[in-house]
Amino acid sequence: MRKWLFGILAGILGLALAQLPPELDTPYIKDLAAKARAEGGVIYSYGMPNIWANYGEIFAEFERLFGIRHQDIDMGSAVVLARMQEENASKNDIADLKPAFAMILAEKGLTLPYKVTVGDKLPASQRGVGKDGSTWYAAYKGTLGWIVNKNLVKEVPRKWRDLKNPAYKGLISYLDPRATGTGVATVMAAAYALTGDPYNYKAGVDFLAELHEMGLIGSTDPKVTTAKFERGEVGILINYDYNLLKWRDQFPFPTEVVIPEDGTLSNGGGNIAARNAPHPNTAKLYLEFIFSKYGQSLFAKGYVSPIRPDVELPPEIAKKFPPKEAYEKAVFLDYRKEAEVSEALQKYYAERIK
Repeated sequence: MRKWLFGILAGILGLALAQLPPELDTPYIKDLAAKARAEGGVIYSYGMPNIWANYGEIFAEFERLFGIRHQDIDMGSAVVLARMQEENASKNDIADLKPAFAMILAEKGLTLPYKVTVGDKLPASQRGVGKDGSTWYAAYKGTLGWIVNKNLVKEVPRKWRDLKNPAYKGLISYLDPRATGTGVATVMAAAYALTGDPYNYKAGVDFLAELHEMGLIGSTDPKVTTAKFERGEVGILINYDYNLLKWRDQFPFPTEVVIPEDGTLSNGGGNIAARNAPHPNTAKLYLEFIFSKYGQSLFAKGYVSPIRPDVELPPEIAKKFPPKEAYEKAVFLDYRKEAEVSEALQKYYAERIK
């Protein structure tokens, strides 16, 4: 009885919470929001901490619009995958994880069989259906490039091939592909730029090996760090644009963010709902919110690019990104193919680069 009364009161109070953005101001969303509040007014997530992807503001807006509080347990994609399998997807409502892992959960029937109403606005390669209608989605994307310390590097490299410059001796840094997904993507992005085939990983590894042999690599790191860049020990740091742009704002010296002109890769970030979520209507409401134009624009405030190509960023945010044409030669990976070649890529890297 108490829960029923709470649901009725929450539904009434919710009408006055806030004016909904246009895409969310529909009878269906309002009804779904009332059902969500009747579930308790809370949403449980895995891998969605406030400091990542602007989730702090995203969930603050979710609460402002719908009166639903957020509780997260921060964990990496591999842990999310393992934990949701162990728990039969019954302890969390939503999660952020690699699309390749989101696909696995969907194929095992462990994601909610729910298709968002704006699903046709998403790129076909960034959504899918698995066992018993289980769905997976990529909600945002990052594109690989580099940031340059212009005090150290006078001739800014615009292409992957430009990195083979003797003037960059000891100045280039990237993440180790044996330890990080970003490192794997670095190899595949170089391969794509050089051969047109991102899965031709040997070409990417051989290119990096040549940079090592020329003495151009100053650091290969097992985790994300800017320490050597900040100390001026390296001057070209390879990573995803959402990190590069954030770092650009933080560093006290002149920098430039480069999206390689000869080609690079974009990778999505998955957002899924759990099959046996404690608050299933709340999970559905979150998916509707985050894939709306308004929800997508909130990612961009944290330098994470919306997955929907029809989302126009506010001018004050758009001007902080590289121009649209800089991304014209960026392509998405096929997540299945990426998973298929990753182990062989890491093995070849270990053999080729000591």
